[in-house]
Amino acid sequence: MSDPLPEFIEVDRFAAKGGHLEGGYAVAGLKRLEQMVAEPAGDIRFALNFRRDDEGRSRISGEIQGEVVLTCQRCLRRYRQALAGTVDLTALADERRLTDIPGDSEPLLTDGQPVRLADLVEDEAILALPIVALHPQCSPPEHDRSGGSEESPFAVLKRNR
Repeated sequence: MSDPLPEFIEVDRFAAKGGHLEGGYAVAGLKRLEQMVAEPAGDIRFALNFRRDDEGRSRISGEIQGEVVLTCQRCLRRYRQALAGTVDLTALADERRLTDIPGDSEPLLTDGQPVRLADLVEDEAILALPIVALHPQCSPPEHDRSGGSEESPFAVLKRNR
């Protein structure tokens, strides 16, 4: 049996020892993500590596994967959406150091405090969601496939000027 996941992580301490965490969370337990999906099914799995870079900054890299149920914004039916994301974060104790992060990384503001691991994974899962939920096999609604046989409402307005 694997060790239970820590609720909070001290990023600097994990980075100093070259830590690695793997695990998963149920979508139902990630409240912000749960509000963005059609139903609280599925889980989000992750693998995170902690290290210090050449400049001594604490870095987190890894991947998240999972599957969520979304509502297609075209046909309004539910569908399963695979999520995958790459994590590349640089931990910063305060906002004044934002200019210190490398260009290939995103900031993680810690204020020198431990970070809740579930929040970190949930943030990355939210970023992996599609901007607009559309399932691939969805056809446009019937009124979008008319081929322009009906007169445009704008043409009617133009005629009435």
